[in-house]
Amino acid sequence: MENYKCNYDINFDNGDVQIKLDGDDQVIHFKFAIGFFSIPFFFAILLQLWSGQTKKVELDGFGISVRYRCSVVNDNLLINYRYYEKGAYCTSKYKFNLKHFVEAIDKGFSDYLKEQHSKGILPLKVEEYSHPLSRKVIEEYNQFSTAIRKT
Repeated sequence: MENYKCNYDINFDNGDVQIKLDGDDQVIHFKFAIGFFSIPFFFAILLQLWSGQTKKVELDGFGISVRYRCSVVNDNLLINYRYYEKGAYCTSKYKFNLKHFVEAIDKGFSDYLKEQHSKGILPLKVEEYSHPLSRKVIEEYNQFSTAIRKT
């Protein structure tokens, strides 16, 4: 993973998710609404790119005005990030090493889950399907993590 670092911030009240990834002197912020849906979807999309099932995908913010166009070229993940700021649409472009990127995403979520365990938030006292850290979300993460750690 070299110099890659990833942090998650999940708002349990409204389900909004922010993922900050720092690597190769670049910082990208992923912003999603509807965490119980967007988090597993994000892992599934990354797994498709990682496994070569697809070379290009497009993600939106699930209610947040952002769009991510991701493509894999050789060992690199190229991301065009389109967002709305100060009355205009803006675009930022990123180029990450795919292996380091997915490993950082994995480690960041693993660390986040450990932190939530230490705070007593996990395991959930009452399983809620719509909670951003529901059993289904964690199962989807575990499938992602297992798949990328095999290689």
